[in-house]
Amino acid sequence: MAKTMVISLGSSRRRKRGEVLFRFDSFCQPGYPAQLAGAFRDNVRTLLGLAHLEAGAPGETRCWSFQLELHRHPPTVVRLFVVEEEVATSPHRQCHLCRVVGWGRHLICSKRFHFVLPKRESSVETDGLCYGITGHGGGGTDKASKGTATSRGHLLHGIVHLNGYGHLVGIHGFEGGSDFVSGHQIMDLWDRICSALHVRKVSLVDTARKGHMVLRLLHGVAYGDTWFGRWGYRYGRPSYGVALQAYQQSLHALQSVPLCVLLPHLNCFTQDLPMLVTKYQAISGHKLLNLGDLLRFMLDLRTRLPATSVTAMDYRGIMSDASCRWSAKRVDMAARAVVDALRRSSSDARWVTRQEVRDAARAYIGDTGLLDFVLKSLGNHIVGNYVVRRAMNPVTKVLEYCLEDVSSVLPTAPPGAGVATPGQGKMRVRFHLTRAQLMRDLVHLYRQVLKEPSQALTTGAFGAIPVAVRMVLDIKHFVKDYHEGIMATTNNAGIGHVYVSLCCTLVVRNGGPELVPPYETVTVPAHATVGELKWEVQRLFRDMYLALRTFTAESVLGIGAGQDASTVLGLIGIGSTVVVQGVVDEEQQHQAEEGDLKKEAPAICEGSGDVGERVVDCVCGADDDDGERMACCDICEAWQHTRCAGVADAEDVPHVFLCSRCDNDVVSFPALSC
Repeated sequence: MAKTMVISLGSSRRRKRGEVLFRFDSFCQPGYPAQLAGAFRDNVRTLLGLAHLEAGAPGETRCWSFQLELHRHPPTVVRLFVVEEEVATSPHRQCHLCRVVGWGRHLICSKRFHFVLPKRESSVETDGLCYGITGHGGGGTDKASKGTATSRGHLLHGIVHLNGYGHLVGIHGFEGGSDFVSGHQIMDLWDRICSALHVRKVSLVDTARKGHMVLRLLHGVAYGDTWFGRWGYRYGRPSYGVALQAYQQSLHALQSVPLCVLLPHLNCFTQDLPMLVTKYQAISGHKLLNLGDLLRFMLDLRTRLPATSVTAMDYRGIMSDASCRWSAKRVDMAARAVVDALRRSSSDARWVTRQEVRDAARAYIGDTGLLDFVLKSLGNHIVGNYVVRRAMNPVTKVLEYCLEDVSSVLPTAPPGAGVATPGQGKMRVRFHLTRAQLMRDLVHLYRQVLKEPSQALTTGAFGAIPVAVRMVLDIKHFVKDYHEGIMATTNNAGIGHVYVSLCCTLVVRNGGPELVPPYETVTVPAHATVGELKWEVQRLFRDMYLALRTFTAESVLGIGAGQDASTVLGLIGIGSTVVVQGVVDEEQQHQAEEGDLKKEAPAICEGSGDVGERVVDCVCGADDDDGERMACCDICEAWQHTRCAGVADAEDVPHVFLCSRCDNDVVSFPALSC
């Protein structure tokens, strides 16, 4: 069973006066809070230099925090924790997330950095900060709204290895228990952090759901990409043998199902779906041609609808109030100024405090009495194409406002209807459609066409729908490449000091084929010698990878042994790569592993050891561990997906398991005659 990894913050949780506040929405934007121009290993040190040290000493697991301000009125602050995990002393030396995404051959780094936004800061103070990863890869059962793996109790949990490769472990927005921050805001924050720190690649296991709907299928058919695709996450690796081309073709096939063919076919079996499609075709201002168009329109429309089945009044009804002493024209100007202020302030339907709205509207309305009257009166009123919502924040007890765009769902005025008078403005207007109604329709369409298609959609040309759906759902691993390639450049680091950055890697003469680190950027002064370059490469790779802690650089390939005193730029051109050759002292390496109580040699790569020695040979075409449940054949010892062998995920693996090939061979044996 995996050990729980918790760091106790203790008495350091008492805040010191003067601790820096950072704006949540702009944290890690270019130049804020610091200029970050190096590799991840250097940038994360620079960033942590601005943080508050919560716990730990050098050589131990340390934790820092940043106070991120969401709102000033009322003051709303969340705390981002960064934990530096010492891998050599960690109970989880290897990263199973690297293995299942296809990075199992990466060397094990000496450090990992956990970025954690806890769901409840009070629980962190009392119980400590949990930063461990539960489970063993894909196939998780996390039912959170935007879950990516298993990271219970955190709004955000991301991991980045010292070499710049990382994983988004979990993210939970409002539906996952967040009080203040939406899933979009958390993803924006994570994306800014990765971009600012120059992370190389980030993987995730997409298990996000909306109720009973799997978002990677719903958004895939609607937009051709997952929910995480808007931040640049793309197909990462095959699962169940589904390659990139098959995945893309499946999405395209589902998107392109023509409604003009689908509706007549369904009309012979049921009336519900044709009526549903006809309803949204009537609401839409343009022709919906295929299933992708329909789902995309419904998802876009959802954000503009009122949340519940409510009615709203025309705002001009407030002019008949006895306390109104202003003309209709002035009230109209003030109401529209409030709406304009909300439009500028409430991005993504964010609730805005009364004080913020009032301050923004004061730029256009000088009469504070008029402004206060309008703010007091507006609440569930229609102004133009918007409904102004007003509610008391249950946490801060402060009055807040929000806009809902209802331009596409307002009832059409009857012919000859004129502009309502103030007296007529009290008339209530009921919307044709609410968000709750749309979600019910969306779930019904999703279930009947995609998830549980009726017999009408499993025969003939429509028989390809279940196959395409299964292929789309099989793909869970997505990766964003933040760093396409490291280019060697020269840059000024202070007046009169010019540095050169080179792409360097190693060749270990006495190492195995797995001891191959990726290229790293090494920065040295332009006047540095070859000997100084070798020393810097040796230091960098020793600090970064556990298996190279005793590496000794001997020579630079392509440069003679007697040229250590020569200048680097005289021998190595800018833009070229550098390969340093050397050896690893195996005796010292084993002594350095004194904390490892196992008799066998410690793992070198993230996927080495018992898991990495698996031979995967599945009938679906998979030849590597993709994180899905597998079983080992008791005859040939090859690993195969249990699903491909006919064992459902809800069933236990048989005590005697035979892969498909061995099972067929056993059946083909001639019967023994006595």
